[in-house]
Amino acid sequence: MKLVSIASLALVAAALAGCSFQNKYEREADAITRAVMNNDLRPVSGDISPRVKITRVQIATISDELNEQGKLISIKESTQGCPAGVHCFVAKFEKHEYVETMRLDETGKVVDWHVHMAPVASGT
Repeated sequence: MKLVSIASLALVAAALAGCSFQNKYEREADAITRAVMNNDLRPVSGDISPRVKITRVQIATISDELNEQGKLISIKESTQGCPAGVHCFVAKFEKHEYVETMRLDETGKVVDWHVHMAPVASGT
């Protein structure tokens, strides 16, 4: 009985360690980034406002760029230099960091999402 309890606790601890501690905006940005990387917005289509018009060519272009950066490591929200009403994120890939911005409407749907490579700090 005691062995089963210890094993259960170990499984719960392992599961919690594997959980992401992202806030809801980080989870949304992560889901959109992964969908774009997979060149398929269907998994997040319900999260995007129908007012947003984006072409498959635009998604494919961004997908190619992001996939060239290697594995997506993390996405963390940042308030540094972020305008009011916009959620800003640092997306860490194996090769480079990217900056993402996301704006939501009053219903919580994404109405604007942009991604670009973060400036590289110069050593001078």
